[in-house]
Amino acid sequence: MDGAGVLDALFSTNAAPILLIDPGRDGAIVDANPRAAVFYGHSLDRLRSLHVWDINQLGRAILPAMREIASWEGGHYPQRFHHRLADGSVRDVQVYAGPIHLGGRKLLLCIIHDITAVIEAEQFNRLLLENVQVGVCGIDRSGAVTFVNPTAIRSFGFRHESELIRSHIGRFLFRDSFRGGPDEGGPDQGGRSHPVFRVAEAGEPVRDIETVLYRGDGTSFPVRLTASPIRNNDGIVGVVISFFDLTEEREREAQASDLANALPGAVFQAELHPGGGLRATYFSTAAASLFGVRPDADLTAARTLAPVMTLKGWARVRRGLRQAGRAGRVWEGEMEIAGGRWVLGRAQPRRRNDGTLLFNGVLLDITDRKGLEAELQQAAMHDPLTGVWNRRRFQQAVGEAAARLERYGRPYILALMDIDHFKRFNDTHGHQAGDDALRVVAATLSDRLRRSDALARWGGEEFALLLTETDLPIALGVLDALRQRVSAQRMACGGAVTISIGVGQATAGEDIDSLLQRVDAALYKAKATGRNRVEQA
Repeated sequence: MDGAGVLDALFSTNAAPILLIDPGRDGAIVDANPRAAVFYGHSLDRLRSLHVWDINQLGRAILPAMREIASWEGGHYPQRFHHRLADGSVRDVQVYAGPIHLGGRKLLLCIIHDITAVIEAEQFNRLLLENVQVGVCGIDRSGAVTFVNPTAIRSFGFRHESELIRSHIGRFLFRDSFRGGPDEGGPDQGGRSHPVFRVAEAGEPVRDIETVLYRGDGTSFPVRLTASPIRNNDGIVGVVISFFDLTEEREREAQASDLANALPGAVFQAELHPGGGLRATYFSTAAASLFGVRPDADLTAARTLAPVMTLKGWARVRRGLRQAGRAGRVWEGEMEIAGGRWVLGRAQPRRRNDGTLLFNGVLLDITDRKGLEAELQQAAMHDPLTGVWNRRRFQQAVGEAAARLERYGRPYILALMDIDHFKRFNDTHGHQAGDDALRVVAATLSDRLRRSDALARWGGEEFALLLTETDLPIALGVLDALRQRVSAQRMACGGAVTISIGVGQATAGEDIDSLLQRVDAALYKAKATGRNRVEQA
């Protein structure tokens, strides 16, 4: 069966969502099966107009991983990602991805499995693996990496497991002179004489070996390593390797006195009394740095803890602990503390005979993670060149405005604006000047808008503007003023630009597409009748 036949068979028989992605076109989604349309909540035509970063929470950061997967030969290997649906919700998925040759092109075939429920069930174990200073990875008997936990990924200097899966473990056991394939060792280091490989051969675990591992860039770091065989009915099938990074331990003047102080967080104990009183009874020394207080401060004292968080924050913690204790489940909460830092708290409740709830838990600094989440959210919502909203986020805002109109009768205005003779401007002054012009227009328009209004780059040299709680006569005046401000701007290249504007007021019962068609027609009329003007739809 040829590539097309295989694809047709998969599309017609597979109950899982399937995507066909073109790595050569920057991750464009070439095709999808009907099940994918149902899963993602997009029509098939809409899916075929998207790129992989449109549905992946990593955004464009997914592209290196996609290209790495596209380079694999000989099969599909599962990868876990967060995929975004049309309604904005996010699902955990396992993607079986691998290359396929079709029509003379090398494409990436992705079979999607929704594992959100599985991920939720694994959350506790996942959290522990993510937040301890222990890297864990698994290899098969040939030495190929089959599993890595987040700590190991970071320790080896990577961002995602797809950059390591199927790599040979020798890449991290030996210096850069290692050149072995999946069935070979490092020629200069004795190859399979390394203790990790002896575990796979003899089946005897090795424990607490102090050695070094190597990151992807070739730099080394000291570790304490343990390796144990993985067995099934056929015998030894691989090795699980766990390692503890000793870098900080060796740099400190003295070893940590207990395991709690070696964790990248703070261990704590707290009591919640039947009357509602919350009292901290223990914090490890790491808590002082986490909270930004003196190392010798008494962290169990109310006067020390009170400034760490707002009264509302402490009330939320107390309420969450009480609810978790009543339900007999683990408490987990994210808290913003003094200094703009974020902490993740997790604790297991235990009820004493007198009704007091004792919580033993850990506090972990997630400031960097929250910052990354904010950056990813920013990238997902904004046009990278101009900084205004992108088309997808603007469409969401228009949908919200349409819902308010239908429910409460609150009017809104939609305008489309196009830079006049933009191609001529580019040809005359160059593309860099064209980019500068786009930024200047975006900044000029944004400068005079209310917080409730929304500006987006609609595409190319075209912008879209949403004016909420506004009637058409007022909007016409606002837009004409904006038009004049744009025409008054002078670019760094010495040129000037003008904009043509089409504007319309939404009416009750009118769908958004109809409004867009009206406004687009008005924009066309503005350009056809001389440009640098506002036309009403």
